[in-house]
Amino acid sequence: MNNLVYYLFLIFYFLVKHTPKKIKKIILNFFAWFLWTFDFVRKKVVLKNLEIAFPEKSEKERIKIAKEFYKKFVFYMASIIEILDVSLDELKQIEVRGEENLLKAQNSNKPIVFMTAHFGNWEIVPKIIGGVYEIPMVVLMREFDNPKIGEFFKKSRNSFNISTLNKKSSAREIIKALKKGKAVGILIDQHSTNKTAIDVEFLGQKVKFNRAISTLAKKFGVVVVPLFTYEENGKDYLKILEPKEFSENDTIESFTQWQANIIENMIKKYPSEYYWFHKRFKNIKGIY
Repeated sequence: MNNLVYYLFLIFYFLVKHTPKKIKKIILNFFAWFLWTFDFVRKKVVLKNLEIAFPEKSEKERIKIAKEFYKKFVFYMASIIEILDVSLDELKQIEVRGEENLLKAQNSNKPIVFMTAHFGNWEIVPKIIGGVYEIPMVVLMREFDNPKIGEFFKKSRNSFNISTLNKKSSAREIIKALKKGKAVGILIDQHSTNKTAIDVEFLGQKVKFNRAISTLAKKFGVVVVPLFTYEENGKDYLKILEPKEFSENDTIESFTQWQANIIENMIKKYPSEYYWFHKRFKNIKGIY
């Protein structure tokens, strides 16, 4: 099965890298339509997630968001292949909003943790930070299920001052990176099965959220910088939000809730950018 998936990936890779732009757009739109039409399993998860997240919207509105999400998902998957050999000049073409927030974090002279989510083209975020801003960065990433595909992306993920750690890496390795002066990037939005996960309010539901960033902020005085990529009117953006440090008025719970609120606000503003395939509300019995 792994070999079949790998060969299908190679076909997709060839189409993305060697097809003229106009024809490629037609093909990707077809893939998006095909997935939406025949993905009978994950489509149910997407629509259920949207029903939970946007109860105020009509079914027609939620279906429109879902279709747009499928389209963005396919185009972002193509983009991940395109940025395998992206140049620094191309990265500089992505408009950064809130650059002053990054400078504020840098001027604090404290270790930086970048917080993001499975939102927009999240794979390009470290390349912009490491390449354009020349900030050495360690990113926690989940290993690919298919090791051959993982090897394909390994070189790209470890470029532009970026190195990667397995998502299951110990806290000791993360702390070691921070002490070496490297920033750390963490995607924090998915359901956590960790025993130390805490309850937060997220999209109208009580869900389990990873407390890792909050613990780092409290114990090691890191400054946390939320950032997200998204597409608007055919143009790609990186939005960097106000950084936050753990204050005497904060608790692990309140600091984690702040992270959930930041992600929720981005989802509410750009709903089709979020990765709705994930069973984010699986702690609710029978929801899926």
